[in-house]
Amino acid sequence: MAPSAVQLPSDFGYVLGAAAFTGAVYLWQSFRVGAARRKYGVKYPKMYATGDDQDSNTFNCIQRSHQNSSETIGPVMVMQALLGLYHPITAASLGVAWAIGRIVYTIGYSSGDPNKRSPGAAVSALSMIGLLVTIGVVGFRAVTQA
Repeated sequence: MAPSAVQLPSDFGYVLGAAAFTGAVYLWQSFRVGAARRKYGVKYPKMYATGDDQDSNTFNCIQRSHQNSSETIGPVMVMQALLGLYHPITAASLGVAWAIGRIVYTIGYSSGDPNKRSPGAAVSALSMIGLLVTIGVVGFRAVTQA
């Protein structure tokens, strides 16, 4: 059986734009970690600073904000791309919301006070849940209508 061609929705460009925005946010986070490494003297291959001082804590918060995004960006991008085949505006909107949540999360966490990450964590988590539920519903409908 030959594979069939996939017809992308006319609004799929929004999904690509949202994915590019997400990638830019992720790159911005990595640059922040590099700058913090230089500022706080944390040399490779160390992942985190050692010590209980404020500089070590601040570096670790900056590093952790990027690491946390690394733990979730893969599933977010996959769900966004797949959902975009059916509902591109919804997929792009949820993807942009996730990335904005990551910006707020990073800025708050980078203050050195882990509690300040909560607003951004809430936005990105709700966006990811939205992607998960929506793609789950689309998948269920596709299976039950086949």
